[in-house]
Amino acid sequence: MNAPWWQQFFDVVWLEISNMWWIFLLSVVLVGVIKGYKLDLKIRESIVRAGMFAIPVAVLIGMVSPLCACGILPVFITLALAGTPLAPLMALLVASPVMGPDALLLTWRGLGADWAIYKLVGAAVLGLGSGYTVAFLEKRGWLAGDMICLTPVYRDDGSLAPAADIGAAAGIKIKRMQIIPRASQLRFIADRSLDAGWFIGKYLLLAIVLEGLMVTLVPIAWIKMLVGAESVGSLFLAALVGLPLPTSQISIIPILAGLLQMDIDRGAALTLLLAGPVTSLPAMVALAAMFHKRLLLTFVALGLGLSICMGLLLQITG
Repeated sequence: MNAPWWQQFFDVVWLEISNMWWIFLLSVVLVGVIKGYKLDLKIRESIVRAGMFAIPVAVLIGMVSPLCACGILPVFITLALAGTPLAPLMALLVASPVMGPDALLLTWRGLGADWAIYKLVGAAVLGLGSGYTVAFLEKRGWLAGDMICLTPVYRDDGSLAPAADIGAAAGIKIKRMQIIPRASQLRFIADRSLDAGWFIGKYLLLAIVLEGLMVTLVPIAWIKMLVGAESVGSLFLAALVGLPLPTSQISIIPILAGLLQMDIDRGAALTLLLAGPVTSLPAMVALAAMFHKRLLLTFVALGLGLSICMGLLLQITG
């Protein structure tokens, strides 16, 4: 006799939590160390100095920064107003939501080593592809002129205001994090780890709950009918599902684990894994206010198009 749905639901949730709790703790400590020693800030400063290597450097920065689609916006604003070229900015904006050290660890634990590698390679392809495509479109004149609609805001002392204030002046709400100085480096790292734990944990738990509901309540036949076939159509559908889905590089992991249990096509799964975090709905709302329409269209087309290409490649290679 089958167990009632609610018992199956709690079994799925408990199994995911028991599998991922220790790697979750490791990932938030890693974020705390990166923030505590300002490793991400030191690397970001190299974009302006990178010259012809700015796009690969921007992709590398995006992949080592533990920032989602919304979290990268303050960095993007600061670099944009500092005169950073558009191509590396777009490479950073696309790569960062897909990959981070915490996301890599959690993907490896939640989906397996193969999917962690797919995610790593996919982030690099999306970042490099976006950066070099934007550089090409700039030369062709499609993205000529001022594509970023931001006006600098200055403090009373003449220094540039924080990204949150600049965004507010443009009608964009940017999350502001209050950083309290600590005399102890260890205490500062602990604070940043707690911040990361709260931010990542609440979305990860919500995604695990959604996975449990999906596995226990959604008929498998529906999933197979929509994205179960190994076809180009399933890739496009997965990309379109990922477009409005408010997922991050962390929360997409349990959701995808549930879909893989229901025999979703692996190519469609990879498309969703990459496209979902890039086209996060809250970030898209902010970008719509920041970007010229032509640049926004390019951003969406690159995020979805390159994700579909990676899914197709996985379908072909098996």
